[in-house]
Amino acid sequence: MAKPTIETLLQAAAGGGGSPVYLVSGDLVVAAPQAEKLAEGLAKAAGCEVESWRRPGGLGEIFQNLRTFSLFNTAKVMLVVDTAIFADRTSAAELIDQAETALPFTGELDTAGLEGASRLLQALRVFGLQATGDPAELINSLPKWAVEGGAAFRKKRSGRGRTAKQSATLRDELTGLLGAAQQAGLEGYAEGDLAELGQIVANGLPEGHVLVLAEHAVAKDHPVVVALSQRGAFLDVGRVSSGRGGEWQGLQALTDQLASETSVSIAAAAVSELARRTLRQESGWQSRGVDGESTARYAGEYRKLAAQAGGGQITREMVVETVDDRGEQDVWQILDAVGKGLGGEALSRYQRYLTSSSDLISARLSFFGLLAGFCRHLTAVAGVARLRQIPAGIDNYNQFKSRWASQLQGDLEVGKNPLAGLHPFRLHRAYVTASRMDRDVLARLPWLVLETELRIKGESSEPDAAIAALMTRLVVAINASGPRANTRSRRSP
Repeated sequence: MAKPTIETLLQAAAGGGGSPVYLVSGDLVVAAPQAEKLAEGLAKAAGCEVESWRRPGGLGEIFQNLRTFSLFNTAKVMLVVDTAIFADRTSAAELIDQAETALPFTGELDTAGLEGASRLLQALRVFGLQATGDPAELINSLPKWAVEGGAAFRKKRSGRGRTAKQSATLRDELTGLLGAAQQAGLEGYAEGDLAELGQIVANGLPEGHVLVLAEHAVAKDHPVVVALSQRGAFLDVGRVSSGRGGEWQGLQALTDQLASETSVSIAAAAVSELARRTLRQESGWQSRGVDGESTARYAGEYRKLAAQAGGGQITREMVVETVDDRGEQDVWQILDAVGKGLGGEALSRYQRYLTSSSDLISARLSFFGLLAGFCRHLTAVAGVARLRQIPAGIDNYNQFKSRWASQLQGDLEVGKNPLAGLHPFRLHRAYVTASRMDRDVLARLPWLVLETELRIKGESSEPDAAIAALMTRLVVAINASGPRANTRSRRSP
């Protein structure tokens, strides 16, 4: 079966093969306009206007409205954006983070408070919790990970979630917000909403009445989603994700949507530069998803550039001049540049890493932890290689992994091996780098790391300069050996 499009959905509806409910999922920058286009097409054919809702506090009123015939118009098309009704548990932490934006709670449910309460009620629904019980018991029943922070939150904190103390404080504040939501009569989404939605999909609505949903988070194995897919009423416009080699998958659909929306095209080089300066990957080393906030920033910057283009094409030069660089900087690329002796690239990437961080102190300490660990691995690799008489300069990773990695990570008579458990790829990177360095420098690395740590934690007014100095000393030591990297293959590092 061919993948449905907005056009094929409208054609099917015109031919009598429509659905009472349609679902469009993906990055909301694309999904919301596509759902709006679908709703407007259905409304035009029915002779009515589109009624739009965004992040509603509940679905009961919407369902009741759809089931009721109008005295003035026999057709209704409702567009509802970002209900999270199909979200799975992996989305719960992000709903909690969105609820936190309404905190600290002042005692009155203003606009921000209502939206925060709505997201909190949605998070409770994800875990099958009815929002009518004791607020403290309900909030405390949420699992630990749900209040430690979602992907976007952790990304801003270099992968770290909330501490135990911060999580406890958040639970206390959420308890007050939930209590206020209960007093205001907010119910959020319960299993009844899902059941009623399933009944609407199965049994239909009054003729001419349609519900169009645009969702960012969708569990595709959800029974209602499966039913909509089988009816040909589910359109997945995709999400931007990070592919291999630094490429962004799904970016073309996002760019095409923005080009259609603004009537301004963009050069291929400008797309790459704009993505580099705005898009950021979700936290978690296994995740290839893109942080939703950065996708929205890509769209916002595109619209701003389109307005400046004056009807012309957006060029790379315009992007460079206008858009601040707050895109993704992989910390491992910084360490790779250090290991290869590329000082200029390492320092440039480090500066970009700092500039793009929303929490400078956290980013600095997080990177220093990785750099210090790399230095410790260099010293340990050199010591264990000499002890086990492992030759230096083995550049072939597969050969190194199959023959020498286990010897470097084996048990030591003097105590625990500091290389045990290290991924073979990282171990090989440290081994190759150590093979290029002088033994005296390797022996002094622990002292250099300690000196740098003292400087960045209070003994220096320029902590970033201290980290840059350590990277520079490493690069100088690596490059000092020059060609010997390939001539010492019979000696240990």
